[in-house]
Amino acid sequence: MRVKPLTFSWIVAGILAGAAAPAPAQQSPEAGLQSLASVRLAAERALRREIGAAVPGVDLKAVALDARLRLPACAAPLDAQAQAPRGSQVRVPVRVACTQGAAWSLYVPVEIHRELDVLVLRRPVARGDTLSAADVIVQKRVIAGLGSPYLSRVEDFKGRLTRRTLPQGTAVTADALSEALLIHRGQDVTLLVSAGGLEIRAPGRAMADAGARQRLRVQNLESLKIVEGVAESESVVRVSL
Repeated sequence: MRVKPLTFSWIVAGILAGAAAPAPAQQSPEAGLQSLASVRLAAERALRREIGAAVPGVDLKAVALDARLRLPACAAPLDAQAQAPRGSQVRVPVRVACTQGAAWSLYVPVEIHRELDVLVLRRPVARGDTLSAADVIVQKRVIAGLGSPYLSRVEDFKGRLTRRTLPQGTAVTADALSEALLIHRGQDVTLLVSAGGLEIRAPGRAMADAGARQRLRVQNLESLKIVEGVAESESVVRVSL
């Protein structure tokens, strides 16, 4: 039997016929499966409920789940349970579960970020400097977790000194400053002594700076003696006998 050779017209006709033929119907690979995006969204919403609206600028993002994970579709809204984050916790595991139509549960880690205003130095400062509103500008920063190490109020500078040299552009943190000073060197204070149920007061002068409950040397202005006491308030030093 002689086979008729293929001509160009036959080749074109075959291509067109193949293109016109309908593709076989294919079932979606996600049919009958729970969307992983819905699982992540349920985890984010649960954690947001726990945090509430009292903390502004919070952004929550559930980590990406393994694309190979196959969860049967749930017949009811997903049940998601979260606990309020502790301290500076950055990632919170949220339990997401299905209890109707299928039975499964998993923990979805949700990361916490927060945008807030911080005070940034406009100039370099040396150790032992004091700061004022003129030394800083307000900038927005994104930090991990809810707790912030940064200062956001100029009022927090009052009575505090820098612990170390800080370059221009540094966001000021609480640990970059000393504890607020109650008493300053050379300040007139009241010496307070408790004895036998009585309190004796005498005028004095501070020989050093001191924060709350810190020890310092003071001079009794009546006896001119140097004694040691504890800063109790902005003008009182308690002296032990």
